Amino acid sequence: MNPDEFEENYTQILQTLLKAFANSSAVEPEKFYGLANVIEKLRDASPALYDAIQSLEDEKREVA
Repeated sequence: MNPDEFEENYTQILQTLLKAFANSSAVEPEKFYGLANVIEKLRDASPALYDAIQSLEDEKREVA
């Protein structure tokens, strides 16, 4: 998976989570804003997450 595909899939997953939280009666409305901010920060971190995953996969290939 290349960085653009990762970004697209990751963003879709985070949007799905956000919608699930928005539609859940278990999430208190006053806490939803905080959850939305965390999800947005996770989206902003996607390049770093992609690099970390790639590094782990590279290490696994080197060991094998």
